[in-house]
Amino acid sequence: MRQNHLGHQGGKLLAKSRFLTHAIVLIVAASVPLFTAFNRIHTDTAYGAGDPGPSVAVVHPSSAVSDVVMNQAGYIVKMDASTADVAPRRDILRYTMKPGDTVQNLAAQFGLTVETLRWANNLVDITAVRSGSTVLIPPVNGVLVTVKPGMQLQALAIQYHIDPQAIIDFNFLRDPSKLASGSMLMLPDGQGPSLDVPTTTRTVQWHRFGSTQISQTVTYYGSVSGASGKFPYGYCTWWVAHKRFVPWTGDAWQWWYNARLYGFAEGQVPQVGAIMVQGISWSSPVGHVAYVESVNADGSFTVSEMNYGRWGVVDYRTIKSTVGQDILGFIY
Repeated sequence: MRQNHLGHQGGKLLAKSRFLTHAIVLIVAASVPLFTAFNRIHTDTAYGAGDPGPSVAVVHPSSAVSDVVMNQAGYIVKMDASTADVAPRRDILRYTMKPGDTVQNLAAQFGLTVETLRWANNLVDITAVRSGSTVLIPPVNGVLVTVKPGMQLQALAIQYHIDPQAIIDFNFLRDPSKLASGSMLMLPDGQGPSLDVPTTTRTVQWHRFGSTQISQTVTYYGSVSGASGKFPYGYCTWWVAHKRFVPWTGDAWQWWYNARLYGFAEGQVPQVGAIMVQGISWSSPVGHVAYVESVNADGSFTVSEMNYGRWGVVDYRTIKSTVGQDILGFIY
């Protein structure tokens, strides 16, 4: 009887033990996801606990279109190596030269060749473009032309070595057979004429009151066009006033005294940019002026001038000695 009672008690204890074991197993099984979630929330602190938020991938520039980067959210970020074509500038600019500007620097500033600027502005002598001058700036390299009555597209294409369709496309011509007179056409990559006038060399003599003769070699450059204020074209005064600002008037020999009245410094030493003034002579009863282009190491200097040997023609002359040339001095 007692053994039956003990057996019955032992069965109860075993049942309780099994129930407790099952309960513990269930609790542990339920706790595993909680620990896992807690660990993930704790380690992912980029956007706060429980909210992954938008993800940003750091992508380094690459030239390969096939480069693929996975962001934090699992999406694919693909580099786009293509770049949109930049439309070329099509407007024609008018630029006012400032002190220190040169045609070469201006061309570099706008990404053009010097020839493009020369063709657009008919510049034979690029040094003649001074502060205050207005220069046309084409949109691209090539030839900028002003349409004259009777001009034909095909003839322009042949003359400037360009495909006619390129002219039509760049200028958006609706009716290529009818070019508006006075309008401007850009001929992209067209080839204009050579603006360098063939030079000739000649030996000239400077007569000082018919007694002294000085022989010098003169290199003729050619004729030029432009403005020079109040002096008549073709003479030495026109050329120098074309090269630099001259506020006074008078014949060439009078410049030496007139410049002094305007407060300009003068001297006997040649300097780049100075005006050389020669007095009255047998060859020039009104004197002569020239523009100092350069001063050489040996003491000689080179001048540019007009009407020294030919009316309306520019020449360059290197003067090795001022003796016997009746040079009054230099205006700075």
